[in-house]
Amino acid sequence: MSASVTLSRFDARPLIAASVALIGFVIFLPPLPAYAGEKSVFADVVVERGGHTGEVSTVFGDASVHGPVAGNVHSAFGDVRVGAPVDGSVNSGFGDIKVREPVTGEVDAGFGDVYVNSRVGSIDVDHGDIRLGPDAVVMGHVRPGSGEFRPDPGAVIHGPMGAGMMPEFESSGDDGLLGYLGWLLAAAGFAACVVLAAVVAPRALSASARRAEEAPGWSLLVGLVSVPAVLVLSVALAVSVVGVPLLLLLAPAYLALVFYGALVAAFYVGRKVVLATGRYRSGNASAAAVGAILVAATTLIPILGEILLFGLALLGTGAAILALASRRRARRPTYPSYEAFVGDRRDA
Repeated sequence: MSASVTLSRFDARPLIAASVALIGFVIFLPPLPAYAGEKSVFADVVVERGGHTGEVSTVFGDASVHGPVAGNVHSAFGDVRVGAPVDGSVNSGFGDIKVREPVTGEVDAGFGDVYVNSRVGSIDVDHGDIRLGPDAVVMGHVRPGSGEFRPDPGAVIHGPMGAGMMPEFESSGDDGLLGYLGWLLAAAGFAACVVLAAVVAPRALSASARRAEEAPGWSLLVGLVSVPAVLVLSVALAVSVVGVPLLLLLAPAYLALVFYGALVAAFYVGRKVVLATGRYRSGNASAAAVGAILVAATTLIPILGEILLFGLALLGTGAAILALASRRRARRPTYPSYEAFVGDRRDA
């Protein structure tokens, strides 16, 4: 049997089944409200009129504040509604935020819209719209991103109007210079990591890049499936006492895998560009440097740049998983019968 193993032999059905099970679990799980002190994953969090001291957070649910909160209020994918004073910050990654009572700290949204009709510390929005009601008072800055900014004539803003995510690079003065320097340092650091990986582990990096070139669809699919698969594993470890120490190692391990996937994607892109220019004699280090600069440049594209960067990282992650699976299968001989297995063991 040949040592090379084709990609079609890789069975991704367990990973796909795990992701489907997770999606079904999230969809059909009853949205029961959690106690305010809990850090919920799937359920809504409701702070009753008695109030709460400490952080209020949920991942997939909504956060509703009907009583005073002495802490931060956070939801990753859900909406946040503030109907009582919050002595902290309020933020949501993908949901909308509505503030009708004072918030001491910052109101921060990633991809959702923000409506404020009370006193807040500051407002920071990346890609959603910002609406200020007639009773809105912003003590600090307002930083709109790529969305619209619609203040009521009665709204008061004491701080400066900040630039959005991309205009920070284009602003004048020291802030613009620091933005450019920060991006250059980050791009240089990333390029150094890709070049170092190409020099120290060229075979592993090339094998992963080859998988991305041979089957980009499968690589991206496996990378996407790895996200819910890790989430399912995290939930399973969280409910078991023995798995709690492993849970503390799972998050950094998966982040390291995704970062390695970004290195693989950069090397894959760089090698394609170098070969397209006809420089067939260029080494791995040159391809790694070119790919790293191109991948880092995606962060300069508003909205789509972040999606493209995340997609490339997952593409490289899936390619690395496929390369590792193919390598392990290649090391394991296949025997047509039990007698052949025993004979091979005897000869060894």
